[in-house]
Amino acid sequence: MVRSLSLFAIALALSGCVAAEPPTDATVSSSTWLTITDDGVGTIHKGTPFQESALATVAPGAEIRPIQTAKESTTVWTQAAFVGDVQAVQFFKGPGNTVGEIHGVAQHLSGPNGERIGMTFAQARVNRGSCRPGKSLWVGMAICKARGASHVELVFSIPDFDGPFDRLPSGEVLNEAELQRIVWRAT
Repeated sequence: MVRSLSLFAIALALSGCVAAEPPTDATVSSSTWLTITDDGVGTIHKGTPFQESALATVAPGAEIRPIQTAKESTTVWTQAAFVGDVQAVQFFKGPGNTVGEIHGVAQHLSGPNGERIGMTFAQARVNRGSCRPGKSLWVGMAICKARGASHVELVFSIPDFDGPFDRLPSGEVLNEAELQRIVWRAT
């Protein structure tokens, strides 16, 4: 049931100092549309107005559409940028009608250290000590700080993890976790 909730949340959305390993799995894209850094995503940074015209500048050809998606503790209606038929990023309103949070959900994104949606925890070379167990809608997932990026978190689904959910699984199980979202927060 809990695994189903985590998968449902994902379905709604569709420490070393080394960079992530290049993907070796055929399910991980090597085509990059956007890079999520500590400063923001594409042209979107802290203070960017939460307006369709500003959001559409995130990537060439981006179309902004309303979506319903799951954050860690709630399901919300918000805006997403689609490139063709692919949902690339989800935008969440912050203070002062600015962009407060962005979730990267497409395989055509890279994180601040080369992390890519679809990579395993081991491929992304994430430090276990930078992770915590997910809560609420993201229970059974690992939420990890990206190396050297205080505004970026990596959200991993953990296949076949049956708990206990108040702590992370063994290293062997965690190494097989799959990156589902790259989350940037303005603060």
